[in-house]
Amino acid sequence: MAELRTVIFVDGQNLRSNLRAFEFWTQESHRIGHPYRLEEGHFYWAAFFNGVLDKFDESTGHNHRLLRVYWYNAETITPFRYYEAGIRKILEKHGTHVPGLTDDMVLQAAKAWHEQEVRRFRKFREDIYEKIQRDTDFLEFKYIGFFFVDAYKPSWLEKREDGSLDYWGTRVGEKGVDTGMAVDMVSKMKDYDVAILVSGDADFFPVVKYLKDNLKQVYQFSLALGVPPEIKYLSPWLKSIVDVFAFFDEVELLSKYLDGKFPFPPDVMKAIESRIADLKG
Repeated sequence: MAELRTVIFVDGQNLRSNLRAFEFWTQESHRIGHPYRLEEGHFYWAAFFNGVLDKFDESTGHNHRLLRVYWYNAETITPFRYYEAGIRKILEKHGTHVPGLTDDMVLQAAKAWHEQEVRRFRKFREDIYEKIQRDTDFLEFKYIGFFFVDAYKPSWLEKREDGSLDYWGTRVGEKGVDTGMAVDMVSKMKDYDVAILVSGDADFFPVVKYLKDNLKQVYQFSLALGVPPEIKYLSPWLKSIVDVFAFFDEVELLSKYLDGKFPFPPDVMKAIESRIADLKG
């Protein structure tokens, strides 16, 4: 049987959203008001991507030889700037329920939140993505575009008892990453037979059509919640045009691909094991 040269293209933000849809409630998470969510650092990705190939080998009857996994994320985060109109708008909207709110208070709170976001952005790359890169020899992270945050669009603004502001801006999302990913899918197509797209974003519809028009096979892979499986992060338009579609259901994902070395809190691990048992039952 001939081998099909295969490249996996991962939309990092879409995958992250998909992973974070898996939620686990514990006593601690009930206390703080939000569930424990799965993220990129929780998985053994070498096994995961080999499992993806196994899925398509089984569903198509072909042998797929993995050349490379390209995983795309934003290269940088939007810089902070002084924005007088934004400050004025915040004062007009929030001044009534936050007594004593001033221009300088808003500016300093917005700047502090942005600095926190920059640290979080860099730390995630250093602590999570670079570790995944070291542990997965056929994977390459690609950084392009930027992550857009709006420090002057507060998603939360309250005054604490000590007079300081509890302030959160808005994480808008990545810009330019999908475009860079699509360009790579086209520029590399002479070197592969099959592109596996790990994204459910309808923005990839044109590049999928282009690849198919040039006689390339294009597959799509997703993660499903629950039983029966529910796939949240997949455009029906995208699913309708790819050649083959496959997914891991929740039992497969949790049973086979969690990193056994990751130090899950004991109550979270218990919740995961309980979830697996419930789904199997």
